[in-house]
Amino acid sequence: MSWYRLAILTDEVSQDLDAVLRFATEEKLDGIEVRSLFGKAFRDLSPDDLRTIAARAKDAGLAIAGAASPVFKCDLDSPSEIAAHVELFQRSVEAAHILGTDLVRVFTFLRRSHPATRDDLARAASHFGKLFDLVKGTGIRVGIENEASCIMGNAAETAEFWRHLPPNDAATLVWDPCNCLYLDGDEDPVGPAFDAVAGLVGHVHIKDARRAGTKAAPTCLEIGTGQLDFPAHFRTLKANGYRGWITLETHWRVVPLDHDAQHLPAGHAFSANAEPASRICIAHLRRMLTEA
Repeated sequence: MSWYRLAILTDEVSQDLDAVLRFATEEKLDGIEVRSLFGKAFRDLSPDDLRTIAARAKDAGLAIAGAASPVFKCDLDSPSEIAAHVELFQRSVEAAHILGTDLVRVFTFLRRSHPATRDDLARAASHFGKLFDLVKGTGIRVGIENEASCIMGNAAETAEFWRHLPPNDAATLVWDPCNCLYLDGDEDPVGPAFDAVAGLVGHVHIKDARRAGTKAAPTCLEIGTGQLDFPAHFRTLKANGYRGWITLETHWRVVPLDHDAQHLPAGHAFSANAEPASRICIAHLRRMLTEA
């Protein structure tokens, strides 16, 4: 039995559910992770949409790896935005139940400085008690993703953020090493820096990029052509006891995405030309997992 399960984010294939399920079946994936579909962002998918996705995926023999919500991609200084996102999280938990997944992905508020300050990390973490209360007793995990546009972006910030989280059993790290490359610096996110967060990882996203010296990576690249040593990273994950989903988040396109579409993944513009690029990248990802 494999130590990982392989998935792809829906909109990294198409906005058409038939195309997503066909891709996942032909590529012998274990599941799909739901972000945008039908030209709708995740937050706009209706209960009927979600029931359709769940039923069709089940018929295809595919699990739902996660619910990729945008919760807490908002202003830390805006009580009204925070309240709206807590309500969005509650709806996302309901969506996860319909989809039959135990993971709702969330973020840590919009970045205010680089590096993030300890105060911002502590303030961001202080709002998570509201989310933990909403999933208590449900079996839903709160998957907190490191994201360059948000306060918790790299391994060091992740470790500090985690120290300030309210006591809970629901928090897990959605680890995306490539997102670290969208911040200035020279730290290798799949090197020793990873040791600080290795024990927190409950879900993994994979894409690739390359910094321009110490400047933040400008765009995603075909997996295997960037600077991340994925085979070595997969060996580290496996050695640390990781036994979970590895989800392809291609982001690269044969016909390049414009800047806004790349950083706001949702809808038809984002999914244009996605399937050919994801076919290429899933082959590379399988090879690198085999090497690991």
